[in-house]
Amino acid sequence: MACAHRGGDTARVRTLALLLAAIPSIALADEIDLSKGGRRDAGSQATWIVRAEGGNEFAPYGYVGGCVSYLLDDSDALEAGAGGGFPGLQLGFAIRRFFGEGGQHFVGELFLAGNTRVNRGVERGSATINAEAAAANSSLWTGLGLGFEQRGSFFSVSLAGNIIFTSTSLSPHWAVHGGLGFGF
Repeated sequence: MACAHRGGDTARVRTLALLLAAIPSIALADEIDLSKGGRRDAGSQATWIVRAEGGNEFAPYGYVGGCVSYLLDDSDALEAGAGGGFPGLQLGFAIRRFFGEGGQHFVGELFLAGNTRVNRGVERGSATINAEAAAANSSLWTGLGLGFEQRGSFFSVSLAGNIIFTSTSLSPHWAVHGGLGFGF
């Protein structure tokens, strides 16, 4: 009994030591840029966008989903998201390139997406597909597309069309996706 009690004390001491070690890093993370008085320029773009998305079966974030977009610089963004593929979960990762100024951009995008339950793009009657690909329960595909995004300091609207290439089909497919987002 004394040994079991002693193990609980050791766990508490380790937890307390971990919390004490984390306090300096929390204090360092609280850095504030006072050069603009804590305000963003009215014309500047949001660095982070959380966007609700909708699209068709090959959309990177499913029929209904969402993504988080991070602006690397004025011309490039990384996005990651998920949504309902019905059935299954669709996950996507995109790289976007912006062309234009003032928050109104033509967009070129390249994405990789997949569904956890449905093998999208399988041509069941095709002789060029092996039996393993036709029997698979999940799939990956890539998309290359163009679109438009209005990306302001607090609001984002996006619409893109893509040509889709799957590993299970020789014919290209099409995707359309877009959404509304909130920036911070």
